[in-house]
Amino acid sequence: MRHTIALLLTASALVLGSAPAGAAATVPTKVAGFSTASQTAAPGATVRLAVKVTVKGRASARRVVSLQRHVGGRWVRADRARTTKYGRVVLTHRLGTKAGAATKLRVRVAAKGRLRAVNTRVRTVTVRGPWTPDARSKEILSRVNQARSTARSCGSESFAARGPVRLESRLSAAARRHAVDMATHDFFSHTGSNGSDLSDRVDAQGYDWSRLGENIAAGQDSAKQVVDAWLASPGHCRNIMGPFTELGVGYATGDTRYGTYWVQDFGTPR
Repeated sequence: MRHTIALLLTASALVLGSAPAGAAATVPTKVAGFSTASQTAAPGATVRLAVKVTVKGRASARRVVSLQRHVGGRWVRADRARTTKYGRVVLTHRLGTKAGAATKLRVRVAAKGRLRAVNTRVRTVTVRGPWTPDARSKEILSRVNQARSTARSCGSESFAARGPVRLESRLSAAARRHAVDMATHDFFSHTGSNGSDLSDRVDAQGYDWSRLGENIAAGQDSAKQVVDAWLASPGHCRNIMGPFTELGVGYATGDTRYGTYWVQDFGTPR
């Protein structure tokens, strides 16, 4: 019943309301890939937003797209770029360093001829304070790195020894939220109760990744039991021995069928 995934590249699509436009702009513009879920980020981190602009289901090229932040009661530009021929654009904004500071962001696509302008809804990004991993996460990290330090076979596939991974706060936040979701809603799946997948959950935390993997487990009573169970499963073992550099750990309990829920989110930053 436990599964593994090594790389996810999907992004949820969100169709958003149009901004006021002139009379000549009559064709609706849509934006996909922008999440309104609140996120936290490290002090001074760069928020990276990748979206796709479409018109009537087709990519809208050469559109002027701005990332805006809300300052003093008005929206000001934080970044601006044009979409590619595929309708895609990447926008960035560097956060401040004050813990607890919240920044409201939205994406605006300018009108172009008969194509309407559009504003997305708002995403709030909050600068988090210093992060200290809990003892359970540290134990799982230690056991994972001990496993990675030795060559091993995961089913029919052999792996050389790997270097250690390190705990990462955004991956840990994504893993923890998924563990709590499973414990709260009494299910066991890589798909969240809201339909989210691994990349959705990690993207919502502002983690800019090139590779992702996730292990989940339920019912184990200790870090040793759950890591041993993952290593005994070829797919989960492959993630542990995979070419990742960072790890997030989530754990939650509930009055449910399994009682305990464990999540490992592996990542390699871009």
